[in-house]
Amino acid sequence: MAFNVTGLTDYTNEQSTELVVKSLFGSKTAAVLQAAGQVQVGVKSAEALNILSSDVFFQQDGCGFTSSGNTTFSQRDITVGKIKVEETLCPKTLEAKWMQTQIAPGSPEAVPFEEQIGNEKASRIAKLLEVSMWQGDTATSNTNPNTNRFDGFNKIIDAASASTIDGNTSSATAITTSNIEGLIDDIYNALPADVADADDLVIFAGIDTFKKYTTALRDSNLFHYAVDMEGMEIMIPGTNVKLIGVGGLSGTNRMFGARLSNFFVGTDLANEEESFRMWFSEDNDEVRFRATMKYGVQIAFPDQLVSFTLA
Repeated sequence: MAFNVTGLTDYTNEQSTELVVKSLFGSKTAAVLQAAGQVQVGVKSAEALNILSSDVFFQQDGCGFTSSGNTTFSQRDITVGKIKVEETLCPKTLEAKWMQTQIAPGSPEAVPFEEQIGNEKASRIAKLLEVSMWQGDTATSNTNPNTNRFDGFNKIIDAASASTIDGNTSSATAITTSNIEGLIDDIYNALPADVADADDLVIFAGIDTFKKYTTALRDSNLFHYAVDMEGMEIMIPGTNVKLIGVGGLSGTNRMFGARLSNFFVGTDLANEEESFRMWFSEDNDEVRFRATMKYGVQIAFPDQLVSFTLA
């Protein structure tokens, strides 16, 4: 004899891992960093980015040995925030509505459209994480529960402003279709020579700023430059730099230019504490939803990053 489960509906919890990944890496910024291998997993509270740098001094070749230069190890910590999302779903609430046709006979122990609900939750979580990746701020003055769980790139970069490079060299007070091309060029020209020939240079900007840039190109009759409007990406004409529009920077008037390998996202992942579940609680006679995760970001080299802020 064996279990016969052909009559049972697949439960959302069976897609737990898929939905966790969809939540954590469903945003534009996270997807770009994941594709570039810039995800540090296994971070349960805080973990160091181990950074190696060295300098070299040429000498006149001859007999003897003279040591010069230093090899330096340093660290920057990724501190993750512990996040939880919970909701109660009572199937009986739907019995008097059109959804009753989707509820199993008898006392219901499941809600209809569980897979769709799970996917919707994963999408919403991804959007909130996208904003937090850039605008997150753990300061007690920030009372927004959706952005105060971990510090985002904006705050981290601002804290390192003594080392970062100013990208607003024209002291612009607004971003418009008239000046956006020049502002992007200013950021490009401000990139340090040490990374200027790298093959992973990017400028992150808000989707609103990205659209102003592509509009300016259109108005300049530069139609031959391919724009991926769905992916919000374009190679900046005449450069080796890709402009990427991300939702987390929309409305901020902030832009950041650096190597993609300078940005990191940290998460626990593959740990039982990162889960995505829907289950029937017999004690409460209701379906419960819970998603838990850990998330944080960090940059490795502030002195190789160009930061644009309006004057």
